[in-house]
Amino acid sequence: MSRRDDAVKPTQPREPRTMRRTSKHDDKEGEALDNAFDLLREMTSARRLSTLVRRPTRPEVLQAADDYIAYFPLEQPRERARELREAVLTWREGEEIPQAVHEAVRRFCLSLGIREPACGWENDDGYQVRAIDRETDEAEPPPKTETTAAPRSYSDASKKAAQLAQALAGAVNVAELLASPSLWAKATPWPSREHLVEHVDQLLSAFGAELAQQKFAAPARRLRALLSAWEPGPHVPADVSEAARDLLAALGIEEPPNGRDAPEGPPEGPSNDSG
Repeated sequence: MSRRDDAVKPTQPREPRTMRRTSKHDDKEGEALDNAFDLLREMTSARRLSTLVRRPTRPEVLQAADDYIAYFPLEQPRERARELREAVLTWREGEEIPQAVHEAVRRFCLSLGIREPACGWENDDGYQVRAIDRETDEAEPPPKTETTAAPRSYSDASKKAAQLAQALAGAVNVAELLASPSLWAKATPWPSREHLVEHVDQLLSAFGAELAQQKFAAPARRLRALLSAWEPGPHVPADVSEAARDLLAALGIEEPPNGRDAPEGPPEGPSNDSG
C-alpha cells in the first residue's frame, strides 16, 4: 500500500471521553476548584460535549460556577463565574445548551489565562488535548514558548488554576495579617521576613507573563520591597500595613465593617499609661 493510500485510510472511531475527577483529602477547596475547572472546560463547545460518555448536568455546571465564586480569590474569574451562572440559568435541562453558556464558559477560561485552542473553540473535540495529557505519540509537538506562557493542555490548565488559587490564598493570608495591627500582635511567634516575602513572590510568579495585566501587580511589588527591608517585630510599620491594605483592595477583598484596625475582643490587660 502506498504512503498516499495510508493517508486516506479511514481512522478508527475513538472511545468516548470521560470527565476528570481529582481527590485531595487535605485540600477540599483545591479539590473543588480542580474539579470545577475540569467540568467547565468541557462546556466550551457542543462538539467537545459530544465526545463525552456523559455530559455535565445543569446542576453540576451551576455548582462548578459556585465553587469558583466561593473559593477563587481573584475578582475577575469570580465575576466571569457569576456571568456564567446567569447564562446557565437560561438553560433548561433536557434541551439544547444555549450558545450563551458556551460563550460564557470561554470568557471564564480566558480570565484564568487559558488560551483558545489553535483549532478554535468550536472545533475542539477534546481528543487532542487528552493525547497531550497522556503524552502519547498522537499529540502534536508542544510549541516553543516561554515558561510563563499560557497552559497548552487540559492538564496544564487545571494545574495552573490550582496554582493560582494557592498563590492567591497564601498572599491574601499574609496581607490580611499585615493589614491589621491587632491580628499581627497576636501572631507570635511572628512570621520571618523570608516567609512573608516568599508568599508575595509566589503571587507575582504565578501569573507569569499575564502579571502586567493584573491591577494588583504594583501593590504586590511595593509590599514586597517594604517587606524585604523590614525585620518582623511586635509592631507593623504604617507603610507596610498600608501596602498590605492596598494589595487586598486590588484583589477585590473588602475591608471589614469595623475596619482592619478594630481590636478583636476586650484588652488582655491594663494599659501601661494607667496611673
